[in-house]
Amino acid sequence: MSDISSIYLAKRSLTQATEAAAQRGSRNLDLKSYYRGEYNFTKFLIGLTGNGETDPGIPIDCEQGERDAVSTLRDWSDEGPSVMRSNMSPIVLLASRCDGFEIELQTSSEVSLPFVLPFIGIEKVKILASVGSIDERKITSQ
Repeated sequence: MSDISSIYLAKRSLTQATEAAAQRGSRNLDLKSYYRGEYNFTKFLIGLTGNGETDPGIPIDCEQGERDAVSTLRDWSDEGPSVMRSNMSPIVLLASRCDGFEIELQTSSEVSLPFVLPFIGIEKVKILASVGSIDERKITSQ
């Protein structure tokens, strides 16, 4: 039972670290995309009639976002037991994807089990987390 609890808590810690990294990465506004054609008279009239474009979300600067995400994961791994479980190896970024509106991260870590069961012989378990994050505009009027 303690092996399962140890794996569960490590998985939760890995997921939290990955969520923090994805959220930090998605905060990077792509100013050029955000302001491209945003404020002109034609857009104003289309919006006024209620026939405006559907909002895909807030555009992300993917390059800076991925750098910030990697930095956050590194910070979590470097801080040690104060933020990450002591039985976890450093977090590894397996994949990152950014389409300009969403950033998705896949991470992994190895968890050392509290004790080795003699008939199984497993000492470590690899855990994975996959998280996506988008920024949305707050709707202030209907």
